[in-house]
Amino acid sequence: MTNHRRFNLYNIVLYLLGFILIWEWLRPLEVVTDTANSVYFVIFTAICFILYFLRLPFLLSMPLRFILLLYILHDLFFEGSFLGISWLYSFYEDIVINTEALFHSQWFEMSDLYRSFLFLILLWVMSYLIHYWLIHAKRIFGFYLLTIIYLGILDTFTKYDAGNAIVRTIIIGFIMLGTLQMLRLREKEEVKIRSYWLASLSLMVALAIVIGLHAPKAGPQWPDPVPFLKSAVKGELIGNSVNKIGYGVDDSKLGGAFIDDDTAVFTAEVKKAHYWRVESKDYYTGKGWIITESYPKTFIDKNNIDLGIFENVTKEENISEKIKVKDIGDYPHIAYPLDLRAIKTDQNVQLLMERFSGKLFTEKNGDEIQLDSYEFIYDHPLFSIEALKLANGGDDAYIKTFYTQLPEELPTRVKDLAKVITENKATRYEKAKAIESYFAANGFTYETKNVAVPDEDQDYVDQFLFESKKGYCDNFSTSMIVLLRSLDIPARWVKGYTQGDFIKVLDDDAKLYEVKNSNAHSWVEVYFPGIGWVPFEPTQGFSNMNEFTENTVPTASQVDQAEDPQNEQKKKEEEKKKESKDNKRNSSFSLNDLNIPLKEIGIFAAVAALIVGLLVKFKTKWYPYWIVMNYRIRKKKLEEREVLDTLFLLLENKGMKIQGGETLREYAAKVDEHLGTSEMKKLAEIYEKYLYSNFDIKTEDWDVILELWGKLIKKILP
Repeated sequence: MTNHRRFNLYNIVLYLLGFILIWEWLRPLEVVTDTANSVYFVIFTAICFILYFLRLPFLLSMPLRFILLLYILHDLFFEGSFLGISWLYSFYEDIVINTEALFHSQWFEMSDLYRSFLFLILLWVMSYLIHYWLIHAKRIFGFYLLTIIYLGILDTFTKYDAGNAIVRTIIIGFIMLGTLQMLRLREKEEVKIRSYWLASLSLMVALAIVIGLHAPKAGPQWPDPVPFLKSAVKGELIGNSVNKIGYGVDDSKLGGAFIDDDTAVFTAEVKKAHYWRVESKDYYTGKGWIITESYPKTFIDKNNIDLGIFENVTKEENISEKIKVKDIGDYPHIAYPLDLRAIKTDQNVQLLMERFSGKLFTEKNGDEIQLDSYEFIYDHPLFSIEALKLANGGDDAYIKTFYTQLPEELPTRVKDLAKVITENKATRYEKAKAIESYFAANGFTYETKNVAVPDEDQDYVDQFLFESKKGYCDNFSTSMIVLLRSLDIPARWVKGYTQGDFIKVLDDDAKLYEVKNSNAHSWVEVYFPGIGWVPFEPTQGFSNMNEFTENTVPTASQVDQAEDPQNEQKKKEEEKKKESKDNKRNSSFSLNDLNIPLKEIGIFAAVAALIVGLLVKFKTKWYPYWIVMNYRIRKKKLEEREVLDTLFLLLENKGMKIQGGETLREYAAKVDEHLGTSEMKKLAEIYEKYLYSNFDIKTEDWDVILELWGKLIKKILP
């Protein structure tokens, strides 16, 4: 095996280990965050590494990466053909809007599409940095150490089990650092690398790991600081007057601190993570929530459940999930997904529901009974943003009566604040989103320990909005509802549990979650005519787990809008504008149709000028690759000077520059020794023959030159 081939083998090993190292950063995403489809990010990173290894020309590899990035975003967030132009326009609008939000530090305003776009760009940059550290700088210890720290923190403070990941990373790091040390010796000391060195290194690392795993180990020498840190965060060090968190019946007086209660309530095998709904409440007292309508429980069919949450919304049908109850305490209710359709259980029980609150119970022989386990069938809703923006009028009188109620003594400044937040917001959806994001942008913090209790003559929401600005889910959700109701928008308070704590991935690709008392939570549902009750999540540190899409407008969602003449008129105007734009796109597409502001055109022009300038400055770096690509792919004929110029530039880029005073024959001998070839010497002899004879190169000699040139190129660019 030649030195050149050995060098390529070591590069393959380094790229592979570098990819696995960055993969360790991506593995925990679906466990510790609400990120889904992380396989797309892994594939994108892998292809970036492959392109760096292939050393494709910049003008070819750059568009390939960007097209792959766009394809991933289209597959995740858009429908229809990737080659269509309409989704690109929506993508452009999203980038512009979210970039503006980014510059104004409105972090929670950014869409999932924009976050994914930024994350893919970050992976692109990280792939380049690792490529640079491994191949050029031959230094990776800093990033390797950072990876170990990252995995250690996740293993300590989250549900992610990083035990195997740390072992993998140690193995990867030892082999990588050893390989880089050998390559540095090769460059500095001109030591020849033997083919068995890498195998020997891998064997030593494997032996060290085996000994380390099986050797006897001493116990911990210091007390574990984690329980102390967790207890301090949760508030366990405060006085006895603090309550424990968990599901409760009485919400008439909210406020005050609490500590977490990690008692398990149930475990669930789920395909999609979601909140667990228990009940909703309608009447805000100024201190908390009560239910005004006390309907008797009614029996319902377990195989055909209609909770009346949605009127018309796009859904994913027949999702089945299993739940196993551990200890639900004194509350024999059923926690369920948003759009429940059926409950299956081995026990012979009857299902009852409180119509007004949506609370579900099971009964056997006239007595309430708690199920040990049961299985759900439900529809996963997909909310169309376009449909939500159209649903602005025609509320049912019954809905308006119960879900726009506010205390007469509610301070005026609360109502004034709602108007300020939603100023210039035309639709109900935009107003709801503005209030939902208000807390994140105005200094409100999530707090469980130092939480105020309103005085006797003080409103709970008013105190939170204008004085404390500290609280937990009850403060945020109640405040959003009161602000919405002050704008005459129906909203209700919902309580239940978050998705719980991730345990593991099961054999059928489902995920096992454990729901504890500490996962008790409250959120907001806003009523949209023709659609139904749509969940919103204003609490800091929590994210809405429901899916909102720009596509799929249910036709029936627009029927009820006819009751509002002004809304109907707006709708007609919007349809005309949309139809006009569609006609323009169909007839002739131009930049004017995109309606791009002059400022943004200037930015794009500046970026384009910068790219052109860089291409001119670094022409010697990319130009030879361009020549080779044209020759290989397009079979372009080469000129005499192009053959030598391209070869010399490529060799120079590889660190084999011809020195001053060095003859062509001497340089050829040096190149052949480095590459383990004899073609450069033969090529130099033919060129010297014609260089000093002043005759044109014969056809047969030219064919030999191209053959030798092609072999050398293969050695330089494998």
